[in-house]
Amino acid sequence: MSKQKKLCIEGWRGINHSYALVNQYQLLELKKYNFSISHKDVDFYNKNWSYKVNSAGFSKKNQIILDSLKTYDPEIKYDVTYRISYPFNTSSSNSSKLFIFGTSEFQTIEEHFYKANSLKINSGINFITPSNWSKRGFLKYGINEEKITVIPHGFNNEIYKPISKNRKTFFRKKLNIKDHEFVILSLGSMTRNKGIDILLKAFFILHHKYPHIKLILKDSSNLYNIKGVDSVRRELVSFKQFVTEDALNSIVFLSNNLDLSELNSLYSCSNCYVSPYRAEGFNIPPLEAAASGTPVIVTKGGATDDYFHKSFGLQIEASLKSSKAKTWLEPELESLISNLENIITGNANNLDTEFARNYLIEKFTWRAVTKKLVRKILES
Repeated sequence: MSKQKKLCIEGWRGINHSYALVNQYQLLELKKYNFSISHKDVDFYNKNWSYKVNSAGFSKKNQIILDSLKTYDPEIKYDVTYRISYPFNTSSSNSSKLFIFGTSEFQTIEEHFYKANSLKINSGINFITPSNWSKRGFLKYGINEEKITVIPHGFNNEIYKPISKNRKTFFRKKLNIKDHEFVILSLGSMTRNKGIDILLKAFFILHHKYPHIKLILKDSSNLYNIKGVDSVRRELVSFKQFVTEDALNSIVFLSNNLDLSELNSLYSCSNCYVSPYRAEGFNIPPLEAAASGTPVIVTKGGATDDYFHKSFGLQIEASLKSSKAKTWLEPELESLISNLENIITGNANNLDTEFARNYLIEKFTWRAVTKKLVRKILES
């Protein structure tokens, strides 16, 4: 029997920040392997984040597993240290091998290191990033390609799945959505890289032709203090000629924290999930929405290319842009409008919910993607 590897994870637990969620999902899977796992809780990037306000929403059973992990012991020599928090910390570790997780939304990592310790990067550090788009940022910085491994994120197929008709009806009524209304959903930080301005413009233009469409904006204001309603107010000035009172009243704003089951219901009771992003490291919500049985529309050419399949959605044409060190995609408004119309009118012919779910379960559950992380750890 092989020797049990001592694995130390340094990261965030308990909160719903994307890095913390990825860490917690991976921990739940890593617990199933022959590792001795210890966890070192890193200070949150924002001192106002807390377990109470920013709860990750895991089940009681999984929360007990996460809370029961052994605490990091500085006297122990670990085989592998895996860091998954922000900023990136490249300082020396108490282990034989160091892995650092990071994302590069704009394909630059210059400003992402803890206290500028990027200067200390050495050949003993390995980097994990979730998409080929993100990988380019590490390559541009000068990190050897052999030291960068792309391991995608995943979804929990026990949580994110199509819901019953009764559950869908119940949740839509809770949101005051009528049976005939077509719901477009988008969630996230509401920052410019998410493309919320493009989505709003497309929505206001389409609402003139399809007055039964509604837009739900679920923000992450408990993490980033940016509310969806404030984003709309900010963007209205640039395209107010398209805005009507009726269209404004067709936008639903959600800021309250949801547990994972509620989030699945939100995905499932929507008719389309839209993410016209400019820059993402991976972009988990469209993956979860697709697993929940909801068609998705995402930007073409970016991080979502690594998991997108025509069976669950459409892609927005986009042009590649760059300025100084940053690189991003600029989605085409006309392409987004065309894609939305195809789904609204039922003319998106390639959609196949059953095929899509089987495809995603095979390749992108947390179990499937964590296997890749385990293989990388065992190589060391």
